[in-house]
Amino acid sequence: MEERYLRHDLPERIVHWLMAISVILLILTGLNIRYPGIIPALDMNGSRYIHFVSMYVLIFSWIFHIYHTLRMERQGEVFSWQDIKQLPGTIKYYLFLTDVHPVYIKYNPLQKLAYNVVWLLILVQVVTGLVLYWPHTFMGLADMFGGLMAVRILHDFMTYVFISFLLVHVYLILTEDIRTLWAMFHGYYFRRTER
Repeated sequence: MEERYLRHDLPERIVHWLMAISVILLILTGLNIRYPGIIPALDMNGSRYIHFVSMYVLIFSWIFHIYHTLRMERQGEVFSWQDIKQLPGTIKYYLFLTDVHPVYIKYNPLQKLAYNVVWLLILVQVVTGLVLYWPHTFMGLADMFGGLMAVRILHDFMTYVFISFLLVHVYLILTEDIRTLWAMFHGYYFRRTER
């Protein structure tokens, strides 16, 4: 027998896919801006246009996602002091040091920590992107980072952090429980039960 429960409500699913698509487009167009011609179908103007439209989609999705998580009865998805105690067991499982798979209702402590850190990384990427786009307006911020070259290096480095996160995220989704992937499309997780 299977029982189903709502794992991801509609706003969460919409925001997840908006953020995923915008991050992928930001990575691709950002690489094309940094290394012109890496995507032959896009010229520099097209890359910049898609990059900045995607940036605004990401910013508004990110703000809504944080609001929705903190205000809409989903505080359990925020990394807390209680998660620290459970973190070592989860890390051992993912490092193949134990076969005991920790079971959690929605996200394990490592997932919560990673997703909450991503919230901060998006903020850093947005701020450095705005500094690079409007350097005269944000010269004070550029100086705080150590100058425009330091901002560019940080912005580029963060791109590779996001690429790494996406690769690990997709790997874990495909190798863990595929039902969690389908739940991000239709919302429901189907749990097997013994009768």
